[in-house]
Amino acid sequence: MPPRPIHLDLAIVYREGDGSCRERRITVKQFQLDGEGGAALLSAHCSLSGAYLAFEAERIESCIDLVSGATVHDLPALLLERYAHSRAGRLEALEREFAAELAVLLHLGRADGLFQQREKEMIATYLCRRLSELEAGPAFSVVELTSQLRWLQAPTPEQFAAAVELLALNGDPDELRCLYGLCEALAEVKPGRDGEEQPALDRLQACWFPVRSSQPAS
Repeated sequence: MPPRPIHLDLAIVYREGDGSCRERRITVKQFQLDGEGGAALLSAHCSLSGAYLAFEAERIESCIDLVSGATVHDLPALLLERYAHSRAGRLEALEREFAAELAVLLHLGRADGLFQQREKEMIATYLCRRLSELEAGPAFSVVELTSQLRWLQAPTPEQFAAAVELLALNGDPDELRCLYGLCEALAEVKPGRDGEEQPALDRLQACWFPVRSSQPAS
C-alpha cells in the first residue's frame, strides 16, 4: 500500500538495532501498511533525537496514544481509523466512492486548460449532495471540499472514456441527467467552449442518451 499522511502522537518503547529498548515520544507524519494490512513502517518526528526517523512497527514493544492516554493494542487499526477521519482519508474515500463521476467532472472542469474557482465550487456542491444521500463517510463542507479538489489528479483521456462507459452501464438515469446538466454548466463558466469541452459533452450525450440528438429533457 502507498504511504499515507497522518498526525498521531505516540509514546512507544522501541527495540533498537542493538537489541536494547528505549522510550520515545514520536509524532507520526506518515505510515505505510504491508500487503496484509500490518503497519510496516512509520515516518515520525522523535522528540528524543529531535529528528525525523523511520520506525519499524514490528520493533515497537509497547505503544500509548498520547491523545486518549489509552494503550494501543492494534496499531494498524488505530492508524487506519485516524486516517479515515482525516482530511486526506476522507478525500481518498470520496475518490474511491465517486471515481467515475469525479473522472467526468474533473475532465470537464479542466477541459479548457483551466480549473476555475467557480468550477471547483460547483463540483464540490454536487459531491457534497451525493455524500449526504449515500451517507458515505464523514461529510465535507462545500468550502472544505472546494479547497481540496485542486489536489486531485486530472484523469487521462482513457480514464475519462472508461468512466463515461461505466456510468452509461450502471448509472441511475435521473442522476445521469443531473450529472450531464452539471457538465454543461461547467462548460459555460467561461464564455465559449474551448479545448475539449464540446467534444466531451458530445461524448456524454452519445453514450448516456443515445436515443436523443439534443440535450435530454430535465
